[in-house]
Amino acid sequence: MAEDIKLTEQDYVRFSDGKGSPAVHLKQSTSSRNTVSPLSNTMKDPDHSLELDRILLPNENSKGERLCHGALKMLSRGKGASIFDAVNLKEADFGAVDKELLTAKDKEGFTLLHHASRCNKVDEVIWLLDKGVEIDALGNYGLTALNIAVRNNSTEVVKILLQKGADPSIPDEENETPLLFAARRGYNEIAALLLKDSRTEVNRPNSAEFTPFHGASGGGDRSLCEMLLKHGADLFAKTGNLSTALHFVAFNANTGVCELLISTAKNKCPSLKDFLDAKDVEDNTALHICCRKGCSGVAALLLRYGADYEAITGVNFSTPLHLTAMYGHEEITKLLISCGADIFRKDGHLQTPLHRAAIFNQVNIVKILLDNRADKEDKDMMDMTPFLGAVVHGSRETAELLLKQGTDIMAVDSEHNSCLHLGVKHKRVEIVKMLLVTEGIENLMKLRNNELQTFVHVAASVKQKEILDIVLRDDFWLRQRDKNERIPLHVAAENGSLECVESLLSCQALFIYGNDRDKDGRSPLHLAAYNKHLETCAVLMSKGSDVTARDNQQSTPLHLAVEVGSLETVRLLLTPMLPNTLEVKDKDQNTPLHVAGMHNRVEILKFLMDQGADVAARNSKNMTCLDEAIEWNSVEVAETLVRHKRWKEVLCNTPVDQIKPMEKLIEKLPGIAEIVLDQCISYSDLPTNHPDFTVSFNFLPLDPADDTSGHHYFFGPACMAKYRRESLLDHCVTQTLLNWKWLVLGKYVNYFNFAVFIIFLVVFSVFIVQQRDKVNFSSGNAITEAGEDSKSLPGVIFAFLVVSLLKEIFQIFWQRLEYFKDYINFVDLSMYMSTLIFILPYLANQELYGDVRVQWTFGTLALLLCYTNWCLSLRRVTSLSLYITMYIEVLLTFAKVILIFAVLLLGFTLVFFVLLKEEDNFSSVWFSMVKVFVMMLGEVDYTDMLSDNVVNSAKVPGTSILYVPFPELSYVLFVVFVLSVSVVLMNLLVGLAVGDIDSIQKTATLRNLIDQALLVDSIRKRYPTWILRLTYKDYLDFKLNQNTTIKRFVLSGTGLSNDDFLDIISKNDSSQNEAEADLDEYDQHIIKRQEEQIKTLQATVDAQSKLLIAIAKKLGINE
Repeated sequence: MAEDIKLTEQDYVRFSDGKGSPAVHLKQSTSSRNTVSPLSNTMKDPDHSLELDRILLPNENSKGERLCHGALKMLSRGKGASIFDAVNLKEADFGAVDKELLTAKDKEGFTLLHHASRCNKVDEVIWLLDKGVEIDALGNYGLTALNIAVRNNSTEVVKILLQKGADPSIPDEENETPLLFAARRGYNEIAALLLKDSRTEVNRPNSAEFTPFHGASGGGDRSLCEMLLKHGADLFAKTGNLSTALHFVAFNANTGVCELLISTAKNKCPSLKDFLDAKDVEDNTALHICCRKGCSGVAALLLRYGADYEAITGVNFSTPLHLTAMYGHEEITKLLISCGADIFRKDGHLQTPLHRAAIFNQVNIVKILLDNRADKEDKDMMDMTPFLGAVVHGSRETAELLLKQGTDIMAVDSEHNSCLHLGVKHKRVEIVKMLLVTEGIENLMKLRNNELQTFVHVAASVKQKEILDIVLRDDFWLRQRDKNERIPLHVAAENGSLECVESLLSCQALFIYGNDRDKDGRSPLHLAAYNKHLETCAVLMSKGSDVTARDNQQSTPLHLAVEVGSLETVRLLLTPMLPNTLEVKDKDQNTPLHVAGMHNRVEILKFLMDQGADVAARNSKNMTCLDEAIEWNSVEVAETLVRHKRWKEVLCNTPVDQIKPMEKLIEKLPGIAEIVLDQCISYSDLPTNHPDFTVSFNFLPLDPADDTSGHHYFFGPACMAKYRRESLLDHCVTQTLLNWKWLVLGKYVNYFNFAVFIIFLVVFSVFIVQQRDKVNFSSGNAITEAGEDSKSLPGVIFAFLVVSLLKEIFQIFWQRLEYFKDYINFVDLSMYMSTLIFILPYLANQELYGDVRVQWTFGTLALLLCYTNWCLSLRRVTSLSLYITMYIEVLLTFAKVILIFAVLLLGFTLVFFVLLKEEDNFSSVWFSMVKVFVMMLGEVDYTDMLSDNVVNSAKVPGTSILYVPFPELSYVLFVVFVLSVSVVLMNLLVGLAVGDIDSIQKTATLRNLIDQALLVDSIRKRYPTWILRLTYKDYLDFKLNQNTTIKRFVLSGTGLSNDDFLDIISKNDSSQNEAEADLDEYDQHIIKRQEEQIKTLQATVDAQSKLLIAIAKKLGINE
């Protein structure tokens, strides 16, 4: 139960000694929480006495042994008397105290004992301890009652707690003991009490290795330090950062304690100097700390006993004199100098104490150092003299003092900046004005830094108009050039200093330099445009700067503004709209449009195209802006170009290398190519259900008009098939083009050719079957007398062959090497030549080859090739092409695997020839090879080949030679063959075949699209140019609502009349027209869902509120 009772500190403490409120009872009904009344008044008030009775009376079932827990609830709301008063009354009435109340903790984990100890309530502490409260109970942060008493300087309670056995060695969470806290705060009396306890550890450090003696030394109480030393405090203990007690004394300027430490160390330490010069983690000695803090008394004491006044810190090698000079401690500075400190000593930055004093404008220190002959011309690591340092940091008084002392005003730093350069650079206007009226300023103004810049250049770069106005009276300084041949106007323009530019151009003598060029040939306008300074550009243009000026790279300001991507600057530079501004080319022949594309400046690119920039302009690499975007895979630039209203100009220009932009997009940026195809569809403004509603297809990007006779052939779908672009091949524009080409070039011709070929195949098949019945290959006269069909059918076949061969010859002449890249053409030629060889003897009616077997060999091959060609021609039928493709892929895979394992099969061929040569199937190497291939497929013939011959010891008839002379070896190798070839190899082939079929099925759509594209492309290549020109169409219009029955019949088989295809087109149009409506509907749906969620959430909150109210009523909580 005690763990469930949590009270705050305010709930516990209402004591009458000023540390808490007197015992009170809050008036609930008529005043705020700050209105209280004493307990005596509460007891006399009949309205409140009932509430107090309710608090003090025990529960009905407690039999008077426990305090009502309602007291805790009331006290937690500040509505009752002091807990101690309530407890005393309870004890007086019932003679019992609720143990849970005495051990209850507030939100900080503190019990009544902690709070009584904090308020130094001795009687209450004694009473609680007598009631058995744990004296060393831990609150939050590991604090015991003793810790709390020490922290609140409750001396009497500390004494009682120690007497009652409180452990003074128990630390808090940070390992800090009560003695450490008392020493740190200077509680001498408490420290004395703690030290009397034998359990107190005088040298116990906290988590930071900080001991009680460190705390006492820092507090500056000598008597406390003496007390700790008397009880064995370690004088030489160091904290975690290596600080000693002497460091803390120096930090707090405790001279008396310092003297105590030194005198004690003199007696205990073998070397007093080691004690005085001890360094912390930053290599600071106690003297360094004194010099930093200005503790002159401690510093004098340390120096008197021999502290090292030349010791240096580990960070920047500062000596004590550097620190006093920096912080302006005159007394210590004089003391150090009188002790012999080196005023010429340099720190890590090679700065002397005079540098430090000058930088921080410590004028008196500067005087002291100069009086002691400090070198006012000494230089630091940046070649800065004290005077230059004072100028840089704006220490005007110090600078004036040094000038009066004769410092060199012509001194320069490592970058050859003079005091005037540095003052202007760091915007020390007052110092610059002071320098400009100094005697001999003319020579100072002529000084230049390493960039050959005068102070006027610097003023222009840091936007110091006030300084420029001072020197405008002499235009000599305004015409000086730096190492880049820039005048101050260039510098001001480069840095966008509008006021400086206006100030410089207001000088009449400088007005003529508005178009002056620097080393790179750039004018101020070039520099302002390159650095995106719009207002500066406007001022320069208003003063006559030439917007068409070119630098050494022949770039105009417009080129540079485009390069850095400043659209507003580009707009400004194009305001004059000179005729050739947009078409000016730089050294590499790049127009601003090229530059925008190369640097991915999309917004500027769009703006330039809106302004009429030439999208067909070519640079020195013969590349347009689109070519550059494709070359560097700049998707955003390419998309901007093809989405612009001038996209046709971008795509339809003729490249020098004959490679069309669309071909490059298909290869490298197919996503952009798809956008182009989307652009190729246009719709009429009529409603979609109107009879004249028209969809137009632009075929120019995919089928250029001038590409029918060029040396570089381009047909968009063929290119898509080459790079396997499924989404592009399946696009409705591509499909429409393929279907149109198939209609005008392939449909009827293909049907006619197929029909003629079927007739030829039937005639040839009938003829060769008939002739085979008449031929006896064992007879010397192999060919019998021919009948009528033997004369007529060969003529028909020969006529077909002549026409077909002429067609192939024409294709070879027309396509040249391209003809031989298609394996179908080899099949055709082989078929025609084999058939011709077979049919010629019948035409000549005599034997032409000397052996009839030659003729029939070619006839057999011709018949096989005819049916093979017929099978391959079925690939043009969409529903069958997939299966034929599967067959071809599996066949190729089989051939590859067999070629790989041919060595193994050859080995088994020779093995079985050696072992079983007496058997007919292995009587020769060729027979053995055929048998091995048959066995590989599963026809092992184990019984006839091995089992019967071995069991019966079969011999070759008429001889004593066994069919199986090595039975054991034959059995072993037979088993090896079955496992390695019949099982492993065949399963491998089956697995590869299944894998090929699976991959083909997964890519079936792509393969069908590729086959479709290649078919149309192959048909297209076979036609002469004049036919292609005659059938060419760059645009095709469809009136979707006028697709009549006759038109459907004419277009059947092309895909141009399919309902699905027309539906796709309609959906494309409707998706564009209804996009905004869909978006509005979606937004309304989202809003409706949000409203429903809000209602649900509100209902949940209401239900939870009702539940909480019910729980509060159940627990008796009224507020």
